Order: sequence, then C-alpha cells, then structure tokens
Amino acid sequence: MKYRQLNDLNPQIDAYLQWMSSRQYSPHTIRFYQSILKHWVAFAHAAGMGFNDVFKYENLKTFQRESQLKHVSLAPIMGLSQYLYENHQLIEPVRKPTEALPDIYEEYLAHYKDTRNVAAERVRTCRRVFSGLHRYLHNDHLKNLTIEKIDAFLKQYNAGYNPKSHCTHRGCLRGFLQYLYCPRNILQKDLSTLLSGPPLYAQAKPPRFLRPKDLDHLFSSLSWEQPKDIRCNAMIYLAYTLGLRPKEISLLTLDDISFAKKEIRIPNRKNTVPLHLPFPDEALKAVVAYVKHARPQIKHRALFINLRAPYRPIHPAIVSRDISACLHNAGISESAYCLRHTYAQNLLEAGASIFQVKEMLGHDRIQTTQRYIHIHTQLMRKRLFHETL
Repeated sequence: MKYRQLNDLNPQIDAYLQWMSSRQYSPHTIRFYQSILKHWVAFAHAAGMGFNDVFKYENLKTFQRESQLKHVSLAPIMGLSQYLYENHQLIEPVRKPTEALPDIYEEYLAHYKDTRNVAAERVRTCRRVFSGLHRYLHNDHLKNLTIEKIDAFLKQYNAGYNPKSHCTHRGCLRGFLQYLYCPRNILQKDLSTLLSGPPLYAQAKPPRFLRPKDLDHLFSSLSWEQPKDIRCNAMIYLAYTLGLRPKEISLLTLDDISFAKKEIRIPNRKNTVPLHLPFPDEALKAVVAYVKHARPQIKHRALFINLRAPYRPIHPAIVSRDISACLHNAGISESAYCLRHTYAQNLLEAGASIFQVKEMLGHDRIQTTQRYIHIHTQLMRKRLFHETL
C-alpha cells in the first residue's frame, strides 16, 4: 500500500463511507461504521502501531477487547480493508485466521473445492459448521456417527439461526456425510439420506427480474467513453444474454471465445459441467469493443483484468460491484444477479422447459430452478387474464 502514515487513512475512510452511500447503505449503518473507524484510528495512534500493523487481525481483536465503546464490530474495518484491496491500495484484505481442523475435514474441504465450483463464502460456512461438529463430538470417532447425534448437534448449533441458515447447515453436513460413506468408507451407511428438516412454508422469494422498459432504460444509459465503462458494459451483456454468474464472468479467458465462429465456452460453472453456446451478436460486439479499446494489451489470457497495474484477473466481487453500480446509475435498485434472473425469465417466455432452464443456468438441483417458475408472470397473466405486461 502506498500510504505509510496513519493520518493517510482518514481520506481513505471518507472515500469508503462515500462509496457506502453510493451503494445505498442506510445512514444509520454509515454513521455506525464512521464511529468505529474513527475510534480504531485513534486506538492505533495511541498504541503506537506502525502502518503495517494496523490491518493485522490480532491487533483488531486487541482493539475490540480494549476499546471503551459499548459495542465494537470488526465489520467496518474488514469492509474498509476489502475496499482498499479492490482499489489496489492494500496488498490483501483482513481475513479471520482459519481454524485448523482434523485431516478428514480438511481433506473433504479440499475435495469439495476441487470438484465443485463453489464460492469461497460457502467453503467458509462449511468450515464453521465442521468446527462446531468437531467440538460437539469431542474425541468421538466419526465412524460412530449416527443420525441421532447429527440431529442433536444441529439442534444445538442452529439455535439463533433463521430457517434458511438451517437449510444451509444441513447442506454442508449432507455433502460431508456422503463423502464419509463414499469414497472414504468411514461410515457403513449413507446418513445424508436421513438428514432432513421441516418444510418451509410462505418462504418463497421469487427472483427479481427487469421489465422491458427497465432494460431499455439500462442499455440506453450505458456510456462507452471510459475503459471502465466499456469493461462493465461487456460484463452486463454477458450476464443478460447468457445468464452468467459474476464468478463465471470473472473466470472467462480469451481462449474460451471463438470470435470467428461466434461461440463461447463456459468452463467454470457451479455444477462443474462445461457448456458451449452461440455467442449473441450484441454480447460479442460489447466484448470486442472491450478487447480492442479498453483491455490492456498484455499476455495474460484472462478476459477481464485490472485496468491498471498490477494486472491480474478481476475478482467476482468487482463484477458484482460494477454491474450493480451501473444499474443504480440507471435508477434501477437491483443487484447484478437480476440480469441472470431476467435471462431465466426470457427463456421461460421463449417456451423453454424447466429442465432446459436448469441446464442453461447450471443448477445442480431442479428444486433451485423451480424458484424461477414464480417469475413467469407474463405467461400467467396471459393465461388467466388474457393480457400481457
């Protein structure tokens, strides 16, 4: 990081708070973050910390313990570190040290990451659940696991979590139990088939999508003047015309695109099943404009890279951030994922079956895709009321 004095953090904190405001964080949250960050900088000054020590996790915990504030959250500081990292002003963001688990858990997590294209947050959630399970079992060997023990652990662990988190925790354990049964042969029975929870009623939240007038307003508002705008526009077209997740967009390479044949390969999907697709003309033109006029001319094969040195592939969070910012600038209060949801809506309106939508979106389970049935409002209104949107 180029800033070496603690006082140099103050303008960066101001910039971070302005960024939060632009992302429509509540005024209460912004004031809370501002208070924590102000006391954190004062604490660092009083403790005589050097700049390199400010973002060390152990020093943040010391601040949390010794601060005179009634409630001290580390979220503002960790959020600031992520903001500085994404703006190339910090080598790496603050991360909570991971707890070392017994080998079997670590082996499963490595297997899970290698065989499933899952987000890092999902892996961290699994690690937290496994840490809780390991502490609950004490020294009891995993081969002695029973569904009764799993249920008892979940009853204790899930206390205080909402029903949606209960489902997530069961999913983490379900995959681990399958792994213990096969291929590891530690369990004599596949306990994952017995791990279930109560049905959730009135919990459906249909994915949000853009109406035609919103889409017209979005694409008419796109700017093609600055390199960052051109890069963002290419990502928007990929999300809208192909339904790609931010992570899938960030992992694309130049080798995945055949400009001559107008084809694109999506190799890194969440369900690990690669997909070859025709490249829609509007998306192809946007990508060509980015490659010719905005992408730095370097040997790196990643499609989307930083616009300034050091050049490296962009993080999925930057894809989400830039697309969301563009939507907000167009007056659309949605996240980047709404373009993927709009793609699903378009497939349904074109007559695609739920199974075809599942394959195009790269879902593992048909239950995930079934949520998208709720958004097929145009067909519903046409059938029920003989009208269209």
